[in-house]
Amino acid sequence: MVPHFSACLLLVFVTTVAGFWYTPRGPQMYPCLTYMERNLRVDCEFPATYQLPGPYCEYRQDSRLVGSTYPNAVTLVSTDNRRRANVSLVTPTVCRITWAPLSDDKPYTYTCRVYQGNSWKENSMAVHQRLLPICSALSLMSHKALLLLSLVTSIPLTMGLLSP
Repeated sequence: MVPHFSACLLLVFVTTVAGFWYTPRGPQMYPCLTYMERNLRVDCEFPATYQLPGPYCEYRQDSRLVGSTYPNAVTLVSTDNRRRANVSLVTPTVCRITWAPLSDDKPYTYTCRVYQGNSWKENSMAVHQRLLPICSALSLMSHKALLLLSLVTSIPLTMGLLSP
């Protein structure tokens, strides 16, 4: 085998195995602050499935339900939280909460639970409001940048364009 070709095969194998082992098993959370209001916004991205019922999602703050897209769950959310939270499915694979937090400047643990088919998957994250970036298209898409960079650099390697 040509040496640079075997190196390319090794690179493809390693990235495939690493991609499998580091693929998230539950929803991924991306918190930020809205630009004008400085409200907390958490996007919860989950893998697409076509199982019914769902997808539905709910958000909890320190295990207290603050918002949900699940039918009839609104009766379980306190009136104060209903006024401060807005939970919606932005795309078929992204659930979003916009939350007007209290000005107590304390860190909280936020949990995103996604219901698809007959099971719930969840992820939690500790969030301190004053340490979050401002929401922008660039910050929300940064989690896709590594995949794109990997793809762009591996194509010339596999085609042998970067060989010595």
